[in-house]
Formats: sequence, structure tokens, C-alpha cells
Amino acid sequence: MHAAKTSKVLTSGEIAALLDATIMGDPAIEIRGVETIERAKADQLAYVGDIRNLPRATSSEARVVIASVGCADEIAKYINRTFLLVSEPEPAFLTVAGLFAPRRDRSRVGISPKAVIHSSAVIGQNTNIHPLAVIGEDVVIGHNCEIGAGVVIGDGCRLGDHVTIYPNTVLYHDILIGNKVTIHAACVIGADGFGYRLVNGGHEHLPHYGTVRICDDVEIGAATTIDRAKVGETVIGTGTRIDNQVMIGHNCQIGRHNLLVSQVGFAGSVTTGDYVVCAGQVGIADHVHLGTGAIIGAKAGVHRDMPGGQAYLGAPAAPAAETTRQMMALRRLPELRTTVKQLEKELEELRALVSRTAAIEDRDDSEKRAA
Repeated sequence: MHAAKTSKVLTSGEIAALLDATIMGDPAIEIRGVETIERAKADQLAYVGDIRNLPRATSSEARVVIASVGCADEIAKYINRTFLLVSEPEPAFLTVAGLFAPRRDRSRVGISPKAVIHSSAVIGQNTNIHPLAVIGEDVVIGHNCEIGAGVVIGDGCRLGDHVTIYPNTVLYHDILIGNKVTIHAACVIGADGFGYRLVNGGHEHLPHYGTVRICDDVEIGAATTIDRAKVGETVIGTGTRIDNQVMIGHNCQIGRHNLLVSQVGFAGSVTTGDYVVCAGQVGIADHVHLGTGAIIGAKAGVHRDMPGGQAYLGAPAAPAAETTRQMMALRRLPELRTTVKQLEKELEELRALVSRTAAIEDRDDSEKRAA
């Protein structure tokens, strides 16, 4: 739910007590809100994540800053600032943010009379169905779910408990959703994959008879698409987090606790182990496997299996250390080009010198023979 504004005022000392933080500075400064370190005003709390970002406090108007305990030795340099030292600055900062902008209470609309619900659908207790949602035949929705306005849930879908689906998301028929799943706005789950065969000069669509199964404790970002399997299941593993605008093709098998950042694209039948990370705009070719703990850097193109437990960069992707060496070498190309040109010039001069020397020696030999 969106945050509701408040007029709460807390002192720096009260915030320190709340966070069990070490306070270095004035405990009486009044704080009326939170903001990023770059945009914070004098009465707003800010934070820096680590010691590398500590210099940002110099140009900030914020008088109270949450920082890591590792910054303690550097803080004396920053006059007219009060610091609250904690082990993990960002979670601490967000804890305080929640006090100034608490989440709105869950709505109590129940089942809206403006929703369209098939008579065979089963709706669990304490579940909200918002206006203009469409619930198909033989759908089962668990307890304590939130089905947003304009959501379409196709025939035969099964949703567990504590599922939240934000507005205008579409679940095609027979999709399986576990417990404690969040699907943000405008997602499409279960469309046919991009499968065709060439017949008589045209592209004939291949039918997709499978489904999509979203396991427990998964979060899927806005405008993400997950295609149904040709046969069997496209699977998103327990605890996985998917960012906005991610594309997952048919028959992919995504492991547990993966992190897929915005604009990642998985072709069909990609498989991953657990705790795999794909940074922004990574592209994975079909039938590739990413091993457990693999980290694929931003904009990498993966065309073959990547063993787990290490980081990869580049297109085609390769181990990060190898790719970094190649990139550093490429940066030196202008300098190397100048060096090569200079060496070529010197080589030509040496060749000319050798030729002149040889000519002189030949002439001397000829004169000696003539004498």
C-alpha cells in the first residue's frame, strides 16, 4: 500500500534510541521527515551506505545522518553534523522512513459488486476483489489475498494464501501461484511462448499446452512477462525476486532466491541454480544453464552454460577477470596504435640505414677488387 503522510516530529536522540544507534553530535535536533543525502533539507534525516559515500554529507543540508559504524573514525571531519552509527544504515533509515510515511491500512472492500466473478470460483476468507477484476471459471483463490482493479484471472487458476496482484495484471488459464506471492501491475503470466515453425513459406504457431508455476514467497515486478510452457511447467523458484520489465520464456526453470534485475531476457528452456543474480539488460540464450551462485553482470550476453560460484561480464559472457583484462587492453588501443606507428617508422629508418650500409660495403668491396 502507498505511504500516508504524517506530521510526526522526532529528535535525533529519539531516533538513536529507536535504532539502538551510537549518536555522535546533538541529540536535540528535530527531524520532520526523511530524504536522500543529496536532496535532504535541514530538518530531514538522510543516510550514507558506507565510508565511500561519507563525503556526500559535506554538501548536504541534512544535519542528522545515519552512517555505518565503520565511519566512526572519519566523522570528526564533518562539523555541524550529527551522526547515528548503526551496523546496517539502509534498513535503519527505512525503519525511520516508515514512521514518517507509514503504509496505508489494507482496504476492506471485500468482493466488489463491480467485479465479474464466475459462479464456480472459490474465494478464501478475508480476500479483497477490487472493482473491474474478472475471475474465470473454476478459479481458486486463497485466504487474505488482494486482487487489484482490472486484474484478469483466467479459468482454472489456483492462487495460495496472502497473494497480492496489483491492477491490470493478466493471468492466463490454469496458472499456479503459491503462498505469499506479490505480482505488480501490468504483468502477463502464461501467454504462449515465441514458438513457430516454417511451413510453406510462413511461420506457423506452435501450441503451448503447459502452464506457469510461481512458487512461494516470490515477487514479480511491474510489466514483467512469463510465458507458459509448451508442455510441463515454466517454474519460478521459491524466494526469487524479479524486477520490472523482465521477460522469461517458455519452459524456463528458475531456481530459488534468484535476483533478476530490470530488462533481463531469458529465452526458452533456460535453467538456473539457486541464488543466481542477473543484472540489468542481461540476455540469456535458449537452453543455457546458470549454475548456483553465478553472477551475470549488466548487459552481458550468455550463449553457453555458466558454472556457478563466480561472476561473468561481456558479450559473449566470460569470467569477469578475463573480460576486465580484455576491456583494459581495448582502452589502451589508441596508445598502442601510436606506439606501433612509431615502431614502424623506426623500423623503416633502420631498414633504410641497413640498405645504405650494405650499399657502401658493396661499393667498397667493388673498389677493392678493382684495385
